[in-house]
Parts: sequence; structure tokens; C-alpha cells
Amino acid sequence: MYQKIHRHLTLLFTGITSLILITMSISYLYMSEHALSKNSFLSFTSEVNTILSNFEQQSTLTYEWLAKVSSNGKYLIAAYDHDVPLSYTTTALSEKELALVDNIMKNRETLIRSIPPSGMLTSTHKEFTYTSSDKEHYYACYAEIGRTLGNLTVLLLYPAKKLYSQIFYSRICFLVINLSGILLIFLFSWHYTKKLLTPIRLSQQQQADFIAAASHELRTPLSVILSSISALKCAPPAAQGRFLHTIEVESSRMSRLITDLLTLARSDSRSWSFHIKETDLDTLLLNACEAFQPLAAQKQITLHIDLPEESFPACPCDPERISQVFGILISNALSYGYAGGSATLKLSYKKGVFSCYVIDNGIGISKEAKAHIFDRFYRADASRSKKEHFGLGLSIAKEIIESHHGNITVADTPGGGTTFLIQLYVNDKKHKV
Repeated sequence: MYQKIHRHLTLLFTGITSLILITMSISYLYMSEHALSKNSFLSFTSEVNTILSNFEQQSTLTYEWLAKVSSNGKYLIAAYDHDVPLSYTTTALSEKELALVDNIMKNRETLIRSIPPSGMLTSTHKEFTYTSSDKEHYYACYAEIGRTLGNLTVLLLYPAKKLYSQIFYSRICFLVINLSGILLIFLFSWHYTKKLLTPIRLSQQQQADFIAAASHELRTPLSVILSSISALKCAPPAAQGRFLHTIEVESSRMSRLITDLLTLARSDSRSWSFHIKETDLDTLLLNACEAFQPLAAQKQITLHIDLPEESFPACPCDPERISQVFGILISNALSYGYAGGSATLKLSYKKGVFSCYVIDNGIGISKEAKAHIFDRFYRADASRSKKEHFGLGLSIAKEIIESHHGNITVADTPGGGTTFLIQLYVNDKKHKV
């Protein structure tokens, strides 16, 4: 599915961007060609006016003078005296050029519609563009020049091959540039959309893994409950209490798992409700320490608390959620600690930062596991896969602390064990919930 979406997004981005690129290129090319053609035609018109002025002032039209005016072939000049071609016209022009001139002269009424009639000693002329039958382009000027010795008709042609070659070269350059640009856009779009879809693919994979893990965790107590119910139906009254106890334990386990799943679901949907108020963190730690003293005594683990002697401000947080985090970390410390070991709760404050430590000297966490310890349903190895733990507690703790814009990290305890550090901020506005 993602490969199909990847291809479609690549083609969509490439198509839209290429369309914009081609549209802008064509617009620029049109404007530049229009300006180039206009300037070239104006230059031709200016030179024609000078040439026609020389025609008016010249009393005798010699072959040498006409050859000089033609700039050695730059212009094709055909001159007629009362529609009779002068000798220069028939001598200097080639058969192809004569055919071209004759075709224009025959169709001059169609090509030249608005030239006014000429009078004595006056000149009238009309400039226009002309394309021959073999697709060659020319600038043309048809002029009727009034002279004392009689009217003279002059046709000047300027081959625009250089201009149109320049335009054609520009179009080829733009074509190559656009094709190269489209190729680069395609390659960029391919890599960009792949990178764009990567978080979505990972998110879906994580969601699928989460559902699979949750289903597995729910299936285990449910299977035990169902098997206990089946055994209960056939068991004698004296043995029924044992099966009822198993059903009660597994139901409680399933209830805890469902509660954790709902907590994470509310976190994912950003529907958690937080009640932020000024809270004394030392009081929360003391309450948490007292609440877990019986469990610590049962596991033969000494639970210490280390609070600073100096006074410090209250912390803006949700006390119930932060207490939940303390409970998760203390429960982990007691679950994975050794009998005869210890766990320490420590609080410090410096420069607007509260630092809460939960330190144990238990089995510790490997370096590889630290990178995933806050992932959902992650348990490093069999020794940490206690039946009462589902690998969700630390995920919930992380979600709560990050919702408070704080930090939670894990490190090794010197001498063995694990240290969790929670940092909450009080003065820096950007760290307030």
C-alpha cells in the first residue's frame, strides 16, 4: 500500500511542480522572444528609413551604389521603374531570390493593404514579415519613392534566419533545462515523499505491534480464566475456592492491563485531563514512600527517602499524575530489586529545575535495553518479565512527564542497579504545562 501511495505522491508532486516550471518557462520564453523580435524588427525599420532616404536623394541608381546599399548581400534589393525591373535586380539576384521577389510583387495587394498612394517627390513604405514557401523568414519593406525622373518601386528583404536560429536555440536550451529540472524534481519528490511517509509507516507499524502485544497480553489471563471456569464446573466443592482465587487474580490482572491501555489511548488522542496546581513534591514523595513501605518490607527491601533541608518553591503539576509516576518507578524498583537490597527516593532543586530520583541496586538494565525501556510492551529479558508487569508502566510514566514538558531518563546506579531521573521545571515558562 505504501509503495502505491509513494508512487502516486511522487507523480503528483512531480506533475504539479513540473507544470508550474513549464508554465513559467513558456511565459518567460514568450516574453523574451516577443521582445527580441520586436527589437529586431524596429532595428530593421530604422535601417530601412535610412536606406529609403538615400534612395530619395540619389539621382542615379548605379549597380555599384545598389550593391553598396545592399551591404554585400545583407539585404535583398529589388528596384522597379514603372514596374520594370532595373538591371541590378535581374543581375544581382539569384533565380531563387528572383522567384521570391516575384511572388511578393504578385501578391503585394494582399500583403500590403494600407500603403497610401505616393505623390511626386514623396515616399511611402510598409514594413511586414514574410515567410517563403520553403519556410524561410524575412523582414520586408515595400516602398514607392517619388522622384523627379519618375516613380520608383523598391522591395527590400532582410533574411531573419539568424534571429529565428537564436529563438530555436533558446527553445532547445529551455527544453533541455526543463527536462533536467523535471528529472531532478522527480528524484527529489521520490526521496522526499519516501521520507515523508516513513513516520506514518513507522507509526502504523508501532500501532500494529501495540495491538498485537495488547491482544497477546489480554489473551493470557483470559485463557486462564476460561480454563479455571471449565475446571470449576467439574471440581468438587473443596477445590472450587482455589479456582475462584485464580479467576479473581487474573481478572484483577486484566483490569490493570485494560486501565493501562486506556491511559495510553487517552495520551495518544491528547484527551488526558490534567489539573495543574502548585504542589509540594516532597509531600508527594513522602506519601509514595509510606504507601510502598508494606510492599518493600514484604520483599525485604529497605525504602529510603532523601529530601533537601532548604526550602524550595512549589512545583506546578498535576499531583495525581506525578504520584502515579512515582508509584510506577517505585513499583519497578521493588519488583526488580534483591532481597536485602535498598531503594532510595531523592529530591533536589536548583535554578528552577526539580530533580526526582528513584534509585535501586537491583538487577539493572543493559545498554541495549535502555534505548527501548520506555517503549510500550517492552521487557528487556525474562528476568524482567514479571507476571504483574506488562511493559506499559514506564511508557505511561514517560507520557505523563512529557505532557508536563519535563524529562525522564534512565542510568546505571554506581555499584549496580538502575536510577530513574525525573526533571520538572518551575520558572521557565516554556516548560510549564
